[in-house]
Amino acid sequence: MVQELNTEQKQRINLTLHTQEVLNSDHEQFAPQLTNSGFINELLFRYAPQADASITETVERQRQSLLLQLEKKKLPDATLDAVTGALLDPFRRDLIRKSAAWQKGTSVIFRLNNQNRDLFYDQDWPDARYYDKKPSKYMKALLEEYASHTMYRREAFYFQEWITLTEAAAAAGKLLRITTLNAKSEKVVWDLRVYGILPNDAGLFHYIVGRSVLKGGLKSVEKIASFRISRIVGMRILSAATTRSGSLSKAERKEIEEKISRDHVQFLVGEREECVVRLTEKGKQLYRQIQCMKPLASSVDEDGNYHFECSAFQILPVLFQIQRKRPNPGTGLPAEANL
Repeated sequence: MVQELNTEQKQRINLTLHTQEVLNSDHEQFAPQLTNSGFINELLFRYAPQADASITETVERQRQSLLLQLEKKKLPDATLDAVTGALLDPFRRDLIRKSAAWQKGTSVIFRLNNQNRDLFYDQDWPDARYYDKKPSKYMKALLEEYASHTMYRREAFYFQEWITLTEAAAAAGKLLRITTLNAKSEKVVWDLRVYGILPNDAGLFHYIVGRSVLKGGLKSVEKIASFRISRIVGMRILSAATTRSGSLSKAERKEIEEKISRDHVQFLVGEREECVVRLTEKGKQLYRQIQCMKPLASSVDEDGNYHFECSAFQILPVLFQIQRKRPNPGTGLPAEANL
């Protein structure tokens, strides 16, 4: 019998410090509007179907993959069962070993919501035998496994539904309607013809790239833009019967690719303009040391000013990095630097 949950639905899980730090960081990045308990509940529910720690589901996915690979061999059913069984047994044992190998940490307590109570405390839970019939062990394995991945993979796990929806819109040539929040936390709705989902320069975050316009706007006023997926608060595919096509022409795709090569995925918003920055010798040294998300200067004039052909939005993070790296006031970026 699966261990029962207390009436207050307070869940205790043992987690390593690394995993706790990852969860705190991802909570802030992906869902700051949720409480701590709310974020952990949402993460568990979204990640469980994708995780190797969900052993029964993972083995079944592997079985289907093997059957697909063996389909052309036209093997008798008995032989097919024997072959897949022989291949799946060591695969299953490795999953069981990994699920129990996570290091011990300290207790974390949160309130399990009703949705997860029904999911994790189901008396017919198929993985019960792998986790000593203790849902807390399963949840630990899920969260430790999740935290072992890179930020980019974790974002993909958390926003898998929206990634799938975006890819479906692109494949079907339909408009994607997304909702974001502006600086005043007001909702702004956009219609987007999707080019694709791409990482930023540092390979940390997913950006949906395409040609966008405010909800209901005309194709003629579209602009090439990117939206970080964790900053989107709503998304749906528009019916082809009620709106224009979401397909991109070959020329439009080429234009997007050229803009990406110039401005980088995370800086597609904003108009290109000339930004002029005056740096001290220390500031120039710090600028050269920056590796990621750095626009290249188009020229340096006779006064030593750096000229950039990009939006002001793109250059500001660079100036911020230089400002932070200055060893003391009076070196690096002068206060009177021009934008």
